[in-house]
Amino acid sequence: MANKSWLLGLLGLAALFFGGCASTPSPRSYDVSIELDPSLATGSVQLDIIGANGASDLPKLQSYPVSDYWQPGDRLRRDSDKVVFQFGQGKPPVQVFAITDPIWKRWLNTGALYLVVLVDLPGAAPELEGNADPRRLILPLDSREWPNAGKGLQLRIQASGIRLLTPKKEK
Repeated sequence: MANKSWLLGLLGLAALFFGGCASTPSPRSYDVSIELDPSLATGSVQLDIIGANGASDLPKLQSYPVSDYWQPGDRLRRDSDKVVFQFGQGKPPVQVFAITDPIWKRWLNTGALYLVVLVDLPGAAPELEGNADPRRLILPLDSREWPNAGKGLQLRIQASGIRLLTPKKEK
């Protein structure tokens, strides 16, 4: 009887161990294709992509006012480890943040679990938190979230905000 209890206990620990492993995020890098909607082609649009870890970066970036982020001299923007894209006249309407960019390695080595995409769109917008603000898009880097990301992640910048074109895993 004692042997059975010991075996059941061991099986229970194994189930907890392997069950916990399945829920651990598996972040990876992606090609990120960014397309500017033709309606914005005559103006100037800037977009930043930031690799964020879940512990310290994400809460700050989720709640930070996007309008403040785009103000000249903003400290969060200045200090963020980011990739910057410029769109508009004379710039390509589709730009790619390549999987081979060295910043990916730096982000993943510092525990990045999310991409935070911020766009400076013309006109005033209400300040909302997280993805509720159309000028901010927070994307998980967990490979299990993107079963159809063989060609990378695809975004479109529209007058109404950032639109994700790559389907996420259905829950």
